[in-house]
Amino acid sequence: MRSRLTNKFTRRMFLRGTGGALLAIPLLESLLPRGANAGGTLGSPRRLAAFATGHGGIRSTNMFPNVATLTASQSYAGHTVRRGDLAIAVDGGIASLSPVMSASSSALTSTIVAKMNVLRGLDAGFYTAHTSGIHLGNLAGHDEALVPATQRRPTIDQVLAYSEKFYPSVPLVRSISLGYNYNISIGRENPFDPNSPLQDVPNVERSIDLFNQIYMAPDPTEESRPPVVDRVLADYQRVRNGPRISAQDRVRLDAHIARLEDFLAKLAAVQSCAEVMAPTMEAQSVMWDTPNFHTDPSAQAQYWQLFSDVVAIAFSCDTCRVATFAADALMDYAGPDYHQDVAHRAHQNSPIEPPEDPLSQVFAQQLVRDGHQRFFEEVYLDFVTKLDAIDDGSGGTLLDSCLVAWTQESGIFTHDAVDCGVVLAGGAGGSLTTGNYCDYRNTSVMGNQYGNSYPGPFPTYPDDNTPEFTWFGLLLPQYYGTVLQAMGLDPQDYEESSYGGYGPMLAEADTTNHPESVRSAAHDVLPFLGA
Repeated sequence: MRSRLTNKFTRRMFLRGTGGALLAIPLLESLLPRGANAGGTLGSPRRLAAFATGHGGIRSTNMFPNVATLTASQSYAGHTVRRGDLAIAVDGGIASLSPVMSASSSALTSTIVAKMNVLRGLDAGFYTAHTSGIHLGNLAGHDEALVPATQRRPTIDQVLAYSEKFYPSVPLVRSISLGYNYNISIGRENPFDPNSPLQDVPNVERSIDLFNQIYMAPDPTEESRPPVVDRVLADYQRVRNGPRISAQDRVRLDAHIARLEDFLAKLAAVQSCAEVMAPTMEAQSVMWDTPNFHTDPSAQAQYWQLFSDVVAIAFSCDTCRVATFAADALMDYAGPDYHQDVAHRAHQNSPIEPPEDPLSQVFAQQLVRDGHQRFFEEVYLDFVTKLDAIDDGSGGTLLDSCLVAWTQESGIFTHDAVDCGVVLAGGAGGSLTTGNYCDYRNTSVMGNQYGNSYPGPFPTYPDDNTPEFTWFGLLLPQYYGTVLQAMGLDPQDYEESSYGGYGPMLAEADTTNHPESVRSAAHDVLPFLGA
């Protein structure tokens, strides 16, 4: 139960307080003494929330709706793609699109399903192993030995966070990054310089701290005064243009000044709600106070629900429009190593050669399925339902202006970025159609679990239960571009090559599995989704 909280601090007071850290000039080594260095509608604001879970490896028959529901098809990018209407089956109070996408029928309703899309058949185009970059477009972020670091890019949430099309005016908070184990949001040290080094966007660790960032109770008695930072910008410029500063330190100072100017613009940011229910429980306390938190799915769900409460407030008050959740499936496995014992055995429905198998009681695929089903119902669907309960003031709900994505680290095989699944909710202000189950696989080009083409013979489609093989489809850069277009950007705002999509086309040598027709299609919004 949450009570109303009267906040003693105004938004401007809060920002002035944070300004103390910004006013300190960063250490500029070239200026040190010598010798010191001895070593709703399309016009409404749109919002993006991206949920990510690690590992993946969910068998296709557990993750996706039945292939028999794919009743329509069209020729696209040189092969046939398919779609069907999403429709839930209800049995004993449980509504289901698939074994993973199942929940109480009071939560997974026909109304919610009509605002969802489920996509399959999206590939990275190369071997990825373990990576946090697959979720939002930093495909090359996993291993320099596999892909050059020059191919790395900011994630699409950060592209949006600093886009003037997405944010016509500077918001109170450009983006929210959440996660206690890893990070999926990557940006530039200087977000306004495309050549600035990449770095992780810091994760917010405490949910009440996040609330204090995204909401400040209005103070009608506050007097507007010029911020003190105005008086020091001239000093920063004098230092930057001085004769002694090195080129490297000038870049660092430029990044600092850019963030300072961005901070000044936030002083004028407005919020669209005057009073909200403030949180009284801290998410981090749930983690600290729960014995064996990492094997307690209920506590894990509560942790993420407390954060999503605050993100829903940020979206509703329009103080932030971008949020990322770097999570994991809600697991109860108490063995010594989930990574090795479960994730790396996710292709198994049952142990191998029991009782000789030292993990003869570990049914890995069932654990993977059940952990992701809990995440779908208690984290992802919980947030979607919150958004759909908020009136957007224009005849729809907040969910209608949003795009809420859920992706896994791998496709249907752990380590393998082939046949990746995406769950979406919301129509991004009418820019996307909803209610679709889309299958983008090319069933004439088959591969093994390492992403290599396989000469056949092929199982007869639609039998996709064969654990060793999968089909190649369209490319993830096209999905990233679809999200950016849904958020109001144009292809010329983000495309780098003649192939299109977001980021460099890393599959240029992959002419068998992803031919020219597939790579060139990345300009487009994914089939069946364009409004």
